Amino acid sequence: MSIDAIAALIFVVLLAVFLWRKRKQVQLQRALFPLLYVVMYRSSFGLKSMDKLSKKFPRLLRVLGDIGIIAGFLGMLLICAELTYNTVKVFTSEGVPGIQPVLPIEAKGVFFVPFLYWILSIFLLALVHEFAHGVLARVHNMPVKSSGFAFLCVLLPVIPAAFVEPDEKVVQKRPYRQQLGVFAAGPVSNMIFAAVMLGLFTIFSPVLSAAFDEKGVELVGVSEDGPAKAVGLSEGDIIVRLNEVAITSVANVTSFLNRSVPGDSISVETTNRSLSVTLAVNPKNDSKAYMGIQAKPYLKPNPEFISSYGAWLPPALKWLAGLMFWLFMLNIGIGLFNLLPIGPLDGGRMFQLVCFKLFKRKEVALKVWSLVSIFFVVLILANLFAGFLR
Repeated sequence: MSIDAIAALIFVVLLAVFLWRKRKQVQLQRALFPLLYVVMYRSSFGLKSMDKLSKKFPRLLRVLGDIGIIAGFLGMLLICAELTYNTVKVFTSEGVPGIQPVLPIEAKGVFFVPFLYWILSIFLLALVHEFAHGVLARVHNMPVKSSGFAFLCVLLPVIPAAFVEPDEKVVQKRPYRQQLGVFAAGPVSNMIFAAVMLGLFTIFSPVLSAAFDEKGVELVGVSEDGPAKAVGLSEGDIIVRLNEVAITSVANVTSFLNRSVPGDSISVETTNRSLSVTLAVNPKNDSKAYMGIQAKPYLKPNPEFISSYGAWLPPALKWLAGLMFWLFMLNIGIGLFNLLPIGPLDGGRMFQLVCFKLFKRKEVALKVWSLVSIFFVVLILANLFAGFLR
């Protein structure tokens, strides 16, 4: 059993025990109970920190809240345009579905993230997201009744989330500008967090480069109908040479294929065998060669680095770099997803206020808001079904 599988099992057991012991503070939202339901654990976690931060930097946070509104609407336009364009591409060409469930499960139609990275990333991005909502609410003197954690359960707790509960009656009576600031704070804070992770990863990269040497590329995907699969190449194979050209990075492979043409016969050397592959026509560009592989760098610890700092440090650095990568990917992806103008999402609540402002009659505003929400829900479902069916 892998480390991720053991960690997942321990997490589910400990979480189930915790929720049982705190059952008096737990609320169930039954959907298809006991098959599918949501568990909410209410507490006062983080409320004092929200108050403290909001009182220490009120002017700065109000300015940041206003900037967040602008960034939030720009993000909304970006994700709406991207989702619409991507959906058209999925059903008219070879586009890849733009919306997929993010889960620690390798399955068709699922965006797979290893469990430890997944649980840490989801926890941290939810914490940042909800804490930002709470801080902006307190900056505008909106009461925050509680905070806590929620879990989507499929028999047992599976997907974690976090929440804060501002007093909705107070929120709805405040000026639109204040409400928009609170709603935008969560997704915008995720995008800021993603930018920070990208910066840290960039700073961290020279250390990682010193700890490892690139010794080829490892295949992480081999197309079923591609020429690589036809000669027996599979996931896990490590390519070290193409036509006597040493391969030390994915860029080397891309450059080699760009210089080749469909029909070329090339020799492929892996760590344990040599093969001959006849390149095919690229499905996306008839003039380019196609091998039908996806690869990542194959890294081996640098002996000099190990002798100086120990054998434990390179794998630790590699794991930390992976965490930074997934924190960047998931924060930017989920942050933008939350800006879609759909019902209960932050973007949906922001768009609802825009409709109330644009249309004098409330029923007209709600109808426009509902139709837009339905449109994007349909696009999401179309992408999900395309991912599972293809």
